[in-house]
Amino acid sequence: MNRSFEEDRQLLSECFAGDRKASETLVRQFSGLVYGSVQYTLMAKHVSFNRHDLDDLHNTVFLRLFDQGCKKLRQYEGRNGCSLSSWIRMIAVRTVLDHLRKRGVDAMVWQKKLISLEELPELRADEIEFGANMEKLEQERLLQDGMQRLPARDRLFMKLHFDQGLSVAEVAEAMRLSVGNAYIVKHRAIQRLRSHVIGAANDGG
Repeated sequence: MNRSFEEDRQLLSECFAGDRKASETLVRQFSGLVYGSVQYTLMAKHVSFNRHDLDDLHNTVFLRLFDQGCKKLRQYEGRNGCSLSSWIRMIAVRTVLDHLRKRGVDAMVWQKKLISLEELPELRADEIEFGANMEKLEQERLLQDGMQRLPARDRLFMKLHFDQGLSVAEVAEAMRLSVGNAYIVKHRAIQRLRSHVIGAANDGG
């Protein structure tokens, strides 16, 4: 069921007013989205999990949404075309990353997942010309190393945008950037990756 912005705002208003039925409706409406976001994030981080883990994190997400008088939900403004679904998905991803950080997993760095060129379409041959004959695994290794060298903000942007699949507008909302600045961050990160990969390739890795 696709909900309009007005319907979502009405539902949130009822939740903020303490309407228990509205809160139940919100949980029911977005439960599948939260489960999917939790599972995807754990899989992307190569973390083993079971149904109990999914249930716990699913519940934690909604507790976070309703905690402190729905503080997280009240922060949703719907700017730049960000839907309530996208906002809740972002909160779910953040919740999982916080959980992994507490377990000692560095959630801000792509530790185990190799980043292939297919996952970074902006780095294909039309934007980055570092030799079509380079082995794919070597490309992945260089990109992975380049990711580690990015500033923290650029690395987080690339993670949310490419690994978690959020749009530039959604990442801008999550990181409290203007859409224009978000595109600048994206362009700068890609250029830094490009420079690193070209330089490493020319130096023989």
